[in-house]
Amino acid sequence: MIKMTLHKRQYIWLILTIHLLAACAVQHPGPVCIKDKTQYGMVDGAFRSRWWNFYERGLSYLEGECLDLAMSDFKAAIINNDQDQRMARTYGLHFVDYFPHRELGLIYYLMDDLDAAQSELEKSISQESSSKAYHYLDEVRKKQLKKRVQKVNTPVLSVDFPNNEPIWTSDERICIQGIASDEQYVSDIKINGIPYDFQGALKHVNFKTEIILSEGTHHIPITIKNLLGGSYERTFKIHVDHQGPMIEIVSFEKMANHILHIKGIVSDKSENIHLFVGEKEIELTSGVTKSFHIKQQIHSDQEILVLTAVDQAGNKTKAVLDIVEATLTFGKAFIASRDVVWDNVLWAQKKEDISLIMSSWQKNNQVYSEKVYLSGCISSKAPLKAFKINNLPITINNGRLVFFNIPYDLIEGDNHIQILLENDHNQVLIKEFNFTRIIPEISRLDARLHVSMNALKTSDTVIPERNHFQEKLFMSFVERNRFYMVAKFRNIESQIQNNLYDTKIAHLTLTGQYVDSRYGVEVAVRLIDNETTRILAVKDVYSETKDKQSIFRMVDSLAIRIHNEFPIVTGIIQHIAGNDIQISLGKNQLKAQNRLIVFAPSQLNKAPEIIGFARITEIEKKTSKLRIVHTKRPISINDRVITQ
Repeated sequence: MIKMTLHKRQYIWLILTIHLLAACAVQHPGPVCIKDKTQYGMVDGAFRSRWWNFYERGLSYLEGECLDLAMSDFKAAIINNDQDQRMARTYGLHFVDYFPHRELGLIYYLMDDLDAAQSELEKSISQESSSKAYHYLDEVRKKQLKKRVQKVNTPVLSVDFPNNEPIWTSDERICIQGIASDEQYVSDIKINGIPYDFQGALKHVNFKTEIILSEGTHHIPITIKNLLGGSYERTFKIHVDHQGPMIEIVSFEKMANHILHIKGIVSDKSENIHLFVGEKEIELTSGVTKSFHIKQQIHSDQEILVLTAVDQAGNKTKAVLDIVEATLTFGKAFIASRDVVWDNVLWAQKKEDISLIMSSWQKNNQVYSEKVYLSGCISSKAPLKAFKINNLPITINNGRLVFFNIPYDLIEGDNHIQILLENDHNQVLIKEFNFTRIIPEISRLDARLHVSMNALKTSDTVIPERNHFQEKLFMSFVERNRFYMVAKFRNIESQIQNNLYDTKIAHLTLTGQYVDSRYGVEVAVRLIDNETTRILAVKDVYSETKDKQSIFRMVDSLAIRIHNEFPIVTGIIQHIAGNDIQISLGKNQLKAQNRLIVFAPSQLNKAPEIIGFARITEIEKKTSKLRIVHTKRPISINDRVITQ
């Protein structure tokens, strides 16, 4: 009897222990919040009253619009952890994105307590900036302005361009920078129709961006808006001109006492042309086509005369005249000859009815640049009336000795160029040149950083939406042609079918999360260096709306923010002292840990050669230090670097 009682006691104790342990492991239900037959306030795993438990449950309450309960949990979380941050460690190797101040700011905004909302959102941004916090801070400011402002401002735009328009430049990459200002907060800037990305509305926005423009005239609008909808737009006219002025000699005489009389014409797309003999500027007539008359005293033993024409964009054309040949035979026939070269320009000498000599180029050429400059000299017994490059007319003015410097864009592979010349005597000369353009190794996509994109983490209920966003983001990266992309979120069959699967080891991994809530969509991604495991960039986007246009806008914004962290920048090695190597990147600056390709600069018919690879280790005011990772020969002064 006594023995049976002992067994019963042991059994009862065991049952009670099991129930007690089970009770400790179950979720803490918290106050009940049910909306649309769904219970909110739930957490995964055991609720142990830790800050992350309160935060997770608060998010659940917020999703169910149980605002008072959510507020209580976020405040409880803050008591134990007051710091908004990404990748906050909970326990072990578990991390969460933790934004209790931001979520409190959202709740106060929804309750129309704008001052409290502003305080919490600003605190969140000061601790860990996020697009969601900036979005709701803008919404708070917008409501505050509407309550106290009677008149909508017109924003003020200041752009660092010359006062005199239109703008002429020989650069393809145009830097547009300035300041947009408004006491009602600048919320949107568009440059040439492309949104300029900046976080949150500001009273003053210093903007700077680079756009690539083709040859020709462009009208570039810059539009700015404030939070109340006030807007201002100004359009800038930019001429991109790569062609040097045309120099045409009409008459050439050598008078007594060694005085030259030269008449000619210079012409260019711009009306602002300058002509020099040596360092002396020659007066020109007005208009696009400008005549000149040079009366020049020369030395008795002087053999050449150099004319230089410079246009408004800075393009130059040089003409080198042989004084003896010009004096004796001008009007009978001239040619630009390779027999005598001075300063890489052409000399004029006697030859055939119509003659053409091209500087540098042979009949067949192999090049590594995107364009070539067709520089040369035409001479003719009679005034020229036609000059065509691949049937495209080039404007001339009946000169008989013509110096030109004309750019020609090349496609990859074979390029055929035909030059046709005809004079007033109907004499015709046709010359043909072949250019094979090879993309150098340092410019190929395979030489850029290899980035593997992992599947963005999300809840099971929004996997289709996550997949759609992820596909769009991946293709946005591919279209920008900056990174060599590998999609790790697709299945193998799909990757092979779409030719996107690659077995090469990636330099970086892109990972993150896709959060779809009642109030909007937030996507945050990280770029991780696979060699060092260091996080190189963290970027996020947020949209309160979930329509197709909003998703596209999020994709573009996220891609731009990541690409802005990894610009393609070239530099030159300036100093080497043992392992201490310094580079200059001009006005550009890069972060430490950026990977670089070290290469020898290209020559006319020789591709730039990859020497090795390096990393930036230290950032200084005007230079950066780097560490060589691998080279196949010692690095030299004036070797180049380019971001990988």
